[in-house]
Amino acid sequence: MSERGFSRRPSGLRLPLVRRFLPALAAAAAAAAVLVPAGGADTVLPTLYFRYTNNCTFSISDDSGRAVTQIVPGSYQVFVMTPVVFAGVDLTGVFDMTACKGYVQFQLTGPGVNIQTTLQDGDEDKDLERATFQPGSTYVALDNNQPGVTRTTFTTAASGSATGPTGSSTSSVSGGSSQQSLVGSAANPFRGALDAIVYASGKLSLTRNGKPVTTLKTGRWTFSVDDESRKAGFSLQVLRGKAMTITSPTYTGSHDATVELKPGRWAFFTPAGKRTTFFVGS
Repeated sequence: MSERGFSRRPSGLRLPLVRRFLPALAAAAAAAAVLVPAGGADTVLPTLYFRYTNNCTFSISDDSGRAVTQIVPGSYQVFVMTPVVFAGVDLTGVFDMTACKGYVQFQLTGPGVNIQTTLQDGDEDKDLERATFQPGSTYVALDNNQPGVTRTTFTTAASGSATGPTGSSTSSVSGGSSQQSLVGSAANPFRGALDAIVYASGKLSLTRNGKPVTTLKTGRWTFSVDDESRKAGFSLQVLRGKAMTITSPTYTGSHDATVELKPGRWAFFTPAGKRTTFFVGS
């Protein structure tokens, strides 16, 4: 989805308003996280959230929910989301910037960064990218539907190192889960989202479309985890593989983690807790 050109839909082609229910109804500001190998260990990247409104403007926030004016340099997830699927908004007789006239034309540029997305010409409500921000630099985010209105800049500090969210989070906002993976081979398609809950009691659940997960297809899946426990966490592991921590035992809040699932027997669990298995096939 990065660096793709922008093209307009044929005029008059509008669909009835369809509001998509997101896999996670509350994606906390300390949400979306992708597991990427670093130095032999699984780490969680920090995230910059670009949240659109229905009038084709957006805000920028970090994992704590604070507005972004400056960040420390390093690698981040760039999470672009709209409140509804803009291509599904009926724009008959509407000539303003409602739903970005059908789709966003998001752009984020600066030293070493050039990200563009239309969210599949409005057919999706979210996109997840990765960017490495250089020290002492300025970055510009805008929507080309109305660049003068939406142009927003933020800077990076001269030094420092970006780290992922840790500890407890109570700040949350309405949002969506990740749609694109930052790990694995591009040959493995994105399959969809799974809903995971870590209850306050430590009990875990993993469902898809309201049904417990027992089998999945090979590919990239987003685990939307709602962690309500201060003592448990949510981890994944393939048989004879290395465990991947999505939420740690001390974390509370919501995380979205996109993981490439390869064929085999997998399990989700909390440290020292019961393992629940499911199978991944081709």
